Amino acid sequence: MKNNNWYPWVVVGLLWVVALLNYMDRQMLSTMQEAMKIDISELNKAEAFGALMAVFLWIYGFMSPISGMIADRLNRKWLIVGSLFVWSTVTYLMGYADSFQELYWLRALMGISEALYIPSALSLIADWHQGKSRSLAIGIHMTGLYVDRQSVVSELQSQQHFHGIPLFIGSES
Repeated sequence: MKNNNWYPWVVVGLLWVVALLNYMDRQMLSTMQEAMKIDISELNKAEAFGALMAVFLWIYGFMSPISGMIADRLNRKWLIVGSLFVWSTVTYLMGYADSFQELYWLRALMGISEALYIPSALSLIADWHQGKSRSLAIGIHMTGLYVDRQSVVSELQSQQHFHGIPLFIGSES
């Protein structure tokens, strides 16, 4: 199958779905702020909710270059699979979180696991797409990051309680 001309595009298509899930998982909490405040009273303070969002960004930012170094040394396919497994598990566990501290540490772990994805995915795409198709392949992959996922999370929120959304999204990842 790897010798077919269409296999590199299959790689892009699969990574597109993973990119969609990657960004859906990370932005899920910002959409669910009001529902979360009902269950976790600490989140009624803007500082606490800001800290919950910031811990992911700080760790993700710190880990991104480190993740690039890791992706240069290890099998990128398995890094992507491992990252997907960890962040899906973390998202699922968020559905069971009953305190700010639990959410905070899960969010930090999500920052580590999701930081492994982009360097690994872009490098893998570059391996499969050389020359004129590389930029198009990366551009198509990047659309997975920006698809209207907020409407999906908003729709789930309107039909479920806070704890059900991470359980659903985590199990779908």
